[in-house]
Amino acid sequence: MRPGTGRLAPTILRIASPYVPRMGLSILLAVMLVITILPLAAQDRDVILRAEFPADSAAPPSLAGFEGVPDPAFVARIPDKDVARTILEEARWVFGGMVWGFSYTYTPSDKARSISEYFKIEPLTELSWSAPGLKVISARLDGTFVYAAVEWVLGDAERAELAAWRGIRFAAGQGRASARAFMPSPAGADFPGAAVIGRRDAMIAAAREALREYLRGIEHNKPREVRGSFAFASPPRMTLAGGAWTAVVRILIAVDHIESYGAY
Repeated sequence: MRPGTGRLAPTILRIASPYVPRMGLSILLAVMLVITILPLAAQDRDVILRAEFPADSAAPPSLAGFEGVPDPAFVARIPDKDVARTILEEARWVFGGMVWGFSYTYTPSDKARSISEYFKIEPLTELSWSAPGLKVISARLDGTFVYAAVEWVLGDAERAELAAWRGIRFAAGQGRASARAFMPSPAGADFPGAAVIGRRDAMIAAAREALREYLRGIEHNKPREVRGSFAFASPPRMTLAGGAWTAVVRILIAVDHIESYGAY
């Protein structure tokens, strides 16, 4: 709805530990490479969004094992460049959700009418891969996980969007939800991209919970459909436990239209 364009600034990579295994170093360099290939842009450091994003470099377990692999010490890994892009893709999605937000369509479940809950969101504007001021500022390893601190220096237009969302006319809500860390593919085995899907699914479900609780406070009867928009008030907090990602999100909520069922 509102375009955000530009070019990326070069990455500054600071390794948190004085010793990094060869495998880990290649991953960290890949995180750096994704951005450093892009040209320099002028920066205004008045407003900066910053958050840490993780990615697991270990491939999910395979039901079939690794038949025909001659090296018994072989450990399957997700390609380094895919790990780097995973981190930056989530940063783009979260930061875009803070500045521009998402449109949503929501239908609460209703057993009496045999209606299932429905919740769909779409980014109002996506943060470009070539956005100026977006960069990795540090990276560290913890086991097979790479954690990268990513920041985005906002331009004038983005600062205005962020300030608009923080106006007094928007309600605030908080939600918590979980989603499986790895999803089965159609063939039945987990697939590498499932971790990204699981994290995003947890964030979306938590946003749905926040919206549901807010609507319960303003609507006495279940609506047929609610449409509007929301933005992340801050980067979602994520934890991994028991094979599931759990997200806690704070959102700013705008309700544009509420459609009721009317009388029976």
